[in-house]
Amino acid sequence: ELRHQAEMSGATVVDRASVIITHLAEVVRSNAARLLGREDVRTLTEVVKRTHPVVVEELTPTLLSLGQVQRVLAGLLEEGVPIRDLVRIFESLSLTAKVTTDHDSLLEAARVALGPAIAARHLTDGTLYAITLEPRLEQSLLESLRPTDAGLQILVDPHRAESLLSDLNRLLETAEQQGTTPVVVVSPQLRMPLRRLTAVAVPRLPILSYAEIAKCTFRIETVGVVSGAHSIAA
Repeated sequence: ELRHQAEMSGATVVDRASVIITHLAEVVRSNAARLLGREDVRTLTEVVKRTHPVVVEELTPTLLSLGQVQRVLAGLLEEGVPIRDLVRIFESLSLTAKVTTDHDSLLEAARVALGPAIAARHLTDGTLYAITLEPRLEQSLLESLRPTDAGLQILVDPHRAESLLSDLNRLLETAEQQGTTPVVVVSPQLRMPLRRLTAVAVPRLPILSYAEIAKCTFRIETVGVVSGAHSIAA
């Protein structure tokens, strides 16, 4: 009964059902990786098979099991990457699986195939605002990579890790205050390990690889560089 009064005051009026639906949709998106089950992947695979049978037959079960495909799709969803373009994803997995079935390698191959679409989700007014690492720092982090049961991890002393996370968080907050939503861009080998390092401390900071933005045609602007000792605003 106060709708008209609220609208006259300049407020946006939303009905209760829309609020609940929007909230539930966000909960589903946030937990999509956990909700994606083996049967769901089988159903999706069958849908692709109707129009692109060769793509599916070449991939599973010949090269990868359904469980391995599920892990890759869940990995994409976990970082907010849509999996609608299954044909492109499956084609990239087929090419990579002929060389290696390492989960991180498969995931990165799928991301590279979806690169322009991934980057486009992070544009601000048609521009991708990027935070990069100083080359010496990036090389140092690459040398610190160690294989673990959970995949490649960046193993550095706690003080150095805290400094890196602090610099990234500071640059992120500065960019957000200026009305932009930046991403970190690093080498493909470092992308996933850095994502694992930042997932808890700076979860809202997207990590992209140079390979993912290589074919992008939009403008890319660097808004900060992390040197290892301190961050430099561009």
